[in-house]
Amino acid sequence: MAIWPFKRNNTTETGATHYIRDAAVADARAVVEFKHRLWRQIYADLKDPAFFEAAEATMTEQTRFWQSRIRGGATIWLAEDLRGSIVGTIHATQTLSDQTAQFSQVYGLDELQEIRFFYLCDAAQDTNVAATLIQHAVGERSALAWLAGKTPLVGTALRTAGFEPLGEPVDPTDAPWQGVPKQAMVRR
Repeated sequence: MAIWPFKRNNTTETGATHYIRDAAVADARAVVEFKHRLWRQIYADLKDPAFFEAAEATMTEQTRFWQSRIRGGATIWLAEDLRGSIVGTIHATQTLSDQTAQFSQVYGLDELQEIRFFYLCDAAQDTNVAATLIQHAVGERSALAWLAGKTPLVGTALRTAGFEPLGEPVDPTDAPWQGVPKQAMVRR
């Protein structure tokens, strides 16, 4: 009996190189680990090692938080390569954070979705992963994302999807995000 090698690093019969799906409760840990791996790249020039160590020390609590949110109906979209490695993730909601609610009131933004997080690794470059994640998370609706740190793939993806900078960058004054300016990116 011959064993045929399974080459998951090739495209599928449909030509797909990535899968997009909503995260299951069991994916929460992988989502948190992916985020922290990217944070070390995104904020490397803005934060010291203690910042990353403190954040990573709470990974178990973050995992429980996202497991609870997914059980409660929140959707996190994942992009995975053919080997099951996450290459991108996005989460959006109609419930605005306090900062976004204040910002949207100042600028008269109504019926807004907030992209709470959007992460892409280098493997998502030159693919349609970013556009597909944005489409799944917010469709064509009005939305806002806060762009911070070194995120050229995310910035390009947002601009391509019709997002534009609005207002001046915001520099948080409270720890742990002090020194990490954020730019509102809005699609009306």
